[in-house]
Amino acid sequence: MKTGPIAPSEAVLFDRSLATLIRSWSYLASGSPGAVVSERSGAAIAAFVRPPEREFLNNALLLPGGAALGATLETIEHTYGTRRIERYAVWVHETEPQAAAELRARGYRYDAATRAMAMAVDDLAPVDTSGLELVAADQAEFWRLVGVPGMVPELPATGAHFYVARHGGENVATLMALDHEGDCGIYMVGTLPPARRRGIATALSAHAVAEARVRGCTTASLQATEMAAGVYARVGFRDLGRFEELVPD
Repeated sequence: MKTGPIAPSEAVLFDRSLATLIRSWSYLASGSPGAVVSERSGAAIAAFVRPPEREFLNNALLLPGGAALGATLETIEHTYGTRRIERYAVWVHETEPQAAAELRARGYRYDAATRAMAMAVDDLAPVDTSGLELVAADQAEFWRLVGVPGMVPELPATGAHFYVARHGGENVATLMALDHEGDCGIYMVGTLPPARRRGIATALSAHAVAEARVRGCTTASLQATEMAAGVYARVGFRDLGRFEELVPD
């Protein structure tokens, strides 16, 4: 009796999503002079020193089963302090409420939240992508549409897959896909306001997952805002819990 492949557990999906997220930070850092991403003392720390990356990409992720939180936070604060980076966020998963409480006691405050989401690519929902109009665009145009012109000026284009979609004769939507050890990370998904609520982000995400499957990926992952989580759920992504982003007050 033949059986199909065993679906990955939520724990496996979550671990793979974290590894791909950290890899995406390293990839972006490779295009930003002076940037560094390190994993030590229970955290993955992305430090970007030049604008505009400095305003958006300075994040530290608390890793499951890491070192004592006090030592970890000292490492995070030292990493940013020595680079004179005052604005950064520490990501804490909802399964670590004690860590969130300790951060608040240390003077951190809530800034934003995202949801970890992932899926087996074979679970891709039947999303209609027939109306999706993709165009070739250089990175300057990609980052302009994202809303941060001049981002990561030295980024090698061969490290990821960049998608730009059109609607009404205009470039209106973006998505970056990055493969890491069989998982495809979906990032930088956005649609300009006049083209929203037309299913473009849903179709673009489904298209990216389908192409990742062709490349040999078995899973896909992303971090979604609360508002966008429903879009990804329609593609087949599963909710793996909420990250709080806490910032120094």
